[in-house]
Amino acid sequence: MRTAQRSTRASTLVMKVFVSLYLMMCTSVIADSGKSSLNESSIQESAPHQFNGPVITVKQAIQSALEKSRKLQSLNTNVRMAEYLVKSSGKLRNPEVRLSDVNAGQIGDRIDEYELGVRWRFPEPGELGEDRQQAVVRLWDRKVDQLRFQQQLIARVRRSYADVLKSDYLAELAHQRILKEDERIRLIEHMVDLGTRSIVYYTKAKMWHAESKNDYTRAIEKQGMERRQLAQRSGIPENASLVETELPEVTQELDELIALAISNRPETALVEQRITLAHRRRNYERYQLLPRPTFIEFSRHYEKKDWNNWNEWKIGIELPLFDWNIGNIQATDLAVRKKEEEYNAIQESIADEVRVAYVVYRDLLLDWKNFKQNADDLIFNAGKVVEEAKEHEVLLPDEVMEMELTIIETKKLLSEKRRDLAHALIDLYYAIGVDGHEQL
Repeated sequence: MRTAQRSTRASTLVMKVFVSLYLMMCTSVIADSGKSSLNESSIQESAPHQFNGPVITVKQAIQSALEKSRKLQSLNTNVRMAEYLVKSSGKLRNPEVRLSDVNAGQIGDRIDEYELGVRWRFPEPGELGEDRQQAVVRLWDRKVDQLRFQQQLIARVRRSYADVLKSDYLAELAHQRILKEDERIRLIEHMVDLGTRSIVYYTKAKMWHAESKNDYTRAIEKQGMERRQLAQRSGIPENASLVETELPEVTQELDELIALAISNRPETALVEQRITLAHRRRNYERYQLLPRPTFIEFSRHYEKKDWNNWNEWKIGIELPLFDWNIGNIQATDLAVRKKEEEYNAIQESIADEVRVAYVVYRDLLLDWKNFKQNADDLIFNAGKVVEEAKEHEVLLPDEVMEMELTIIETKKLLSEKRRDLAHALIDLYYAIGVDGHEQL
């Protein structure tokens, strides 16, 4: 009898515990349902901002950045200064007027005699050419700084432009995903009530929804940061509407691109000018072994005493009798050889840069083409499945939702791969030394 009573009490206790747990679960489900509605409302209100500013193309952004950059303006000024110095270099010296043979003791009274002449100094053989070539080297040294900074600035603006296009698209996809996740929670909650899904599916849906909210917040933050960065670099409005265009494909072979880079990069032109300067310096040192005129002078002598006026010509010639300049000649021979080796080294360096950029670009281009074709097929087929499933109800609602989320994830991957390919293309442009695809 006592055993039966104990069994009855235990059963009653278990039943009470079960009922309490069930009521707690129902309360939690109702509360979660209310939160889901609230979350959806807040997400609807915080949808990605539609940027309705002026429409700015990538070329307009680049032009704005070039006009805005103060460092580029400073480098342009340096180039112009060097160009003026080239104009002033390699010029013949002006002649000098000479007044001599004046008797200082007679100046206050009268001048008995004096000499008036014109003197002009001959430039040393090779001096003018070396002087002008030195100015040309300085000019190209500044041109390299200016051109490479300009190309680097263009590459940065192009990267920022591509990043903003990607972040805008990912923010929109993140918003679509969070709405789908919220809808999935409501569907699974209803299916749990009907008994077609367990509470485990509901818990997983909550976790996915929390992850989607985190991704959405990060996407919005990244979108704002990248838009601010583009605005700071280029000077365009932060709310500008950007234009997405098809990425051009580089069809030239690697050897052709390397040859184009070697002929197009300003570093090679600078080294060529340095080689020319080394040759002219060597010639200048060798010309020191030759007898050479140093000056020429014409003068007129005036003598008041007997009016015996007369003309005089003078010319100076330097004879290399003692200094044979052997050390300087040998040094300039080595300098010429060094500059020629430097030219080969800069060609190898440029070829390596182009080769690395080209390999990365070709790999990402192949990955983009293959993935885009498969992704387009997947998105198209999945879209048809979703439409048929909604029309004929051949799939469970949460399975349809899973297909829609798969489409969103595929679009996200597609956007990221496009951005990576755009960056690789920009790096290839910079390695070749061109501003854009038109120069190819």
